[in-house]
Amino acid sequence: MTSEILQRPLKKQKEIEFHKPTLSREDLKGVLECLVDEHLSSGEIVERFEKSFCHTFKFKHAISANSLTSAYHLTLLGLGVGPGDAVILSSFAPISALDAIFLLKAKPVLVDLGKNSFHPDVVEFNRKRSESGAKVAIFDHTFGSLINVSKYELGDTAIIEDYSEAIGATSELISVSKQSVVSICGLNSENMITTGNGAMITTSDTNLSNQIKSLKSGVSSRRILGEPKFDYSLIDYQAALGIEQLSKLGVILERQKKIAVAYLQAVQNSRLETYFANPAEDTFHRFPIVVSNQGYEEVERYFKSIHIGTKRTIGEPLHNVLEESKQDYPNAERLFQRGHCIPVYPNLTKDNVQRIATAIRRIY
Repeated sequence: MTSEILQRPLKKQKEIEFHKPTLSREDLKGVLECLVDEHLSSGEIVERFEKSFCHTFKFKHAISANSLTSAYHLTLLGLGVGPGDAVILSSFAPISALDAIFLLKAKPVLVDLGKNSFHPDVVEFNRKRSESGAKVAIFDHTFGSLINVSKYELGDTAIIEDYSEAIGATSELISVSKQSVVSICGLNSENMITTGNGAMITTSDTNLSNQIKSLKSGVSSRRILGEPKFDYSLIDYQAALGIEQLSKLGVILERQKKIAVAYLQAVQNSRLETYFANPAEDTFHRFPIVVSNQGYEEVERYFKSIHIGTKRTIGEPLHNVLEESKQDYPNAERLFQRGHCIPVYPNLTKDNVQRIATAIRRIY
């Protein structure tokens, strides 16, 4: 395939990295000030970050955590999930969600993606939710493609909405981050905004917020004999970075959407596919392209040969992690085997974007 796709440039071009965090001098200054002032624990800066999150996204409560896994663990505990309880989620859901389910000895119930979609198949979801009696359903805005939870039959199943890849998104039809009583936003180094590692749990339910907070260790946390508390606190210097990152979220979103428009146009002029259904509202946190007639390795070699970093759509779909039959998840498996995420971060130059768009058009 490599020899057929395009004529190689005569001059070696500089490598375009797959991902680079959007960091500024202001970000580094905030962290440095924390370190100089010896803010090495969880204190007033973390509280300020939580309040900033509430103010920005109109929540009553925000509870920070030191990882996405710990955020899921606390949230599932707060919703009363225990051993044997069924939790339903997409095969492309974050691995952190599955790890939290394992920690609780709960039962994961996986759903295939819909055809030509980044989201759970509606019919299969409804059937499996009903059959399993799922206590909780997890929905995430995979790749920054907004999911409308109202399309699914939920009965008395509680919802966790993961808006890690859609933070700051606005929509006329979807209230992003508010389609459930509680939502989660990851803040690791590959998320839209980052604290290095971490996450935020957001809710306007005071009782649930108090329940989740009671599970975390801290200076003011009251202990009950025999009940464990979890050392899941964010650190002040991480929160300082988060505060600065949050202040420029609008700029990050605007830049990524402009880059995505160039890619969408390139895909339209190629034999490739992408499943973004609403370009006016999606955030394009990651940008998968689907190559129908070639294997992953061949396309990966092609991009490597022209010095463009790419990545699989996901490390492993959850059905592979659970060693379930690939035949039961044909759409998720196809996206895993044929999908390639291309660079879409705001620090890409105009020339970088043009190089990537040209590379897309030349694949056949």
